[in-house]
Amino acid sequence: MSETSRARYFLMGLVLACYPSALVLARAVGLKIDPMEFIKFSAFALAVVAVFSPICSWRKIPSLRSVVEAIGFGMLMTGPIIVMAYVAAMANQPLQDQRLIAMDQNLGIDWHALIAFIDAHAMLAQTLWIAYRTFGMQLILLPVVLGVSGQSARAYQMMAAYGLICIFANIISIWYPALGTYTALSIDIHQFKNIDGSLGVDFPAQLLAVRNDPNFVLDRGHVSGIISFPSVHAAVAILCAWAAWPMKLFRWPVLILNVLMLSSAVPEGAHYVVDLISGIGVAGFVVALVLCVTRPYAMAKEHAMASDPIILEQS
Repeated sequence: MSETSRARYFLMGLVLACYPSALVLARAVGLKIDPMEFIKFSAFALAVVAVFSPICSWRKIPSLRSVVEAIGFGMLMTGPIIVMAYVAAMANQPLQDQRLIAMDQNLGIDWHALIAFIDAHAMLAQTLWIAYRTFGMQLILLPVVLGVSGQSARAYQMMAAYGLICIFANIISIWYPALGTYTALSIDIHQFKNIDGSLGVDFPAQLLAVRNDPNFVLDRGHVSGIISFPSVHAAVAILCAWAAWPMKLFRWPVLILNVLMLSSAVPEGAHYVVDLISGIGVAGFVVALVLCVTRPYAMAKEHAMASDPIILEQS
């Protein structure tokens, strides 16, 4: 089986596994869900794949099929992933903000000085604001570029890795729930000159509601990114840079963009620096895992031999 086929089936299997897992977990913890918006979004994504994937196969356009399926399956995963994030929050473990602040301090990070520096430079703050909001756009556009450029396997691998990053982040967040820097440090974002920071103060209300409100109902139209540690933004920045690396034309622009997106999680997402570091670690582990699973053994051996002169000499 080719690398593309392995990656495709792995992504499909991950999507299929997400739905019963999310439903079972939600039922187990008693998470109430308003299903209509979830059903509408998933039905739309499923319809796109069900209609256009067979057409691409019939017309023998595998590159276009990989684009449709990578994006469509990625969209299908978002509902269960959101549910899992809120299930993790319902574990109601103690908030870890003070611990995360201490970790930053141990790294020599002066968070107030860092934010003051960004806020003092209008162009830097605006650039980071824009970069932060390319998260979703990159998850859609990169599979398109990968597919049409003949990198179908990597398009599937990217979306599978994205799903696993979110799943691992959800699991880790069970023990590291946090309200983020702006809330924990009592920072009034309205005092900023150039930093927006609105998204960094919006999510704590959702996190506290799902933890403390017995009448809380999860509505897809009002969800927030409630995970602080590890930073999913930082992890996806690494993922996108890795995904684009084989394409020489896009390699450096995408890398620069994602260095900015990773950095933007501090002022725009109210993340601690250790959130970013943990996100980078999760991304590295997940990419390695996906490649290990989806690359045929012969190809993996060939890559190892090409990168190790000792193996080459022995062979």
